[in-house]
Amino acid sequence: MRRRATIALVIITVVALDAPRLSAQPLPRVRLIGTGGTISGGATGSLKADDLLHLIPELAQVAEVSVEDFSTIGSSRMTPELQSGLARRVNEIFASDPDLAGIVITHGTDSLEETAFLLDLLVPLGRPVVFAAAQRPPRMADSDGPRNLLNAVRIAASPQARNLGVLVTLNDEVHAALDVRKTHAIALDAFKSPWLGPIGYVDAGRLRIARRPARHLTLSPARVEPRVDLLTLVAGSDGHLVRASVVSGAQGLVVEVFGRGNVPPAVMDAVREAREKGVVVVFTTRTHGGRVEIGDDARKLGVIGGEDLEGLKARVLLVVALGQTRDLPTIQSYFLALSQ
Repeated sequence: MRRRATIALVIITVVALDAPRLSAQPLPRVRLIGTGGTISGGATGSLKADDLLHLIPELAQVAEVSVEDFSTIGSSRMTPELQSGLARRVNEIFASDPDLAGIVITHGTDSLEETAFLLDLLVPLGRPVVFAAAQRPPRMADSDGPRNLLNAVRIAASPQARNLGVLVTLNDEVHAALDVRKTHAIALDAFKSPWLGPIGYVDAGRLRIARRPARHLTLSPARVEPRVDLLTLVAGSDGHLVRASVVSGAQGLVVEVFGRGNVPPAVMDAVREAREKGVVVVFTTRTHGGRVEIGDDARKLGVIGGEDLEGLKARVLLVVALGQTRDLPTIQSYFLALSQ
């Protein structure tokens, strides 16, 4: 009996020692794409994507991360051409690596909401694309960048993040690209999704999804149209800015109008001239909340209703849409598809 007990003890010990090796699963693989911004703003210059990995040793426990640099610029220098190029690169990576769990993109906060939404329009639903940013650079002792990047990798590696569209994470929150806005110049919780709130958050290292976005649109334009201007009506607006945009070569124009859709007659005269020259015009409300209504005069001119998209997002959608079509009913259908 003693011999049998000894053999049993040895077998149990061997199995126990070998259990971690037998049960261990390979870490999910995540690609990190650097574009610059405060999150990579080192004291002596911009940090590369690979440099950021060395700031966060915990990443090695979350995912196997490969890196590349798309750009190293402040996001105030982003352009529609660069943004669409980034979208193409994301689609190339996914197409060439079907086992990749997801992609993380580091980006400056200035134009983050625009770049994220443009990618949301150009990258099909499926594996997650997660934007991470920071309000405080790495050289500051209380930088929020490392935590935001670690959370972004956690999200990109999680199966729960699939089919949610492009995501943005700062301050432990997870936002849908369609809804998120930068609402404060320097606060750590600057990114908000007004009216709807975040779709989830990261708590104790785990992704928690509170709601799933119900609206999504994927377009496949051959190009984007960068010549789209955004104007906001103010007391005394007389239409001269609309005319200036047309003269400068704008192909599209998003006008943030008063309230529910009120437009002074002088501005409507300028919009009429713009439409006669073939410029595509979208009205949205300058309140950044609520749906705009298009009056009979504007509708007869072919003005597109921006529904409840605020001006920045309406402009991004028009930049992408005009690269695919100039058919007004079709473009209107894109805005309807994304309305609440």
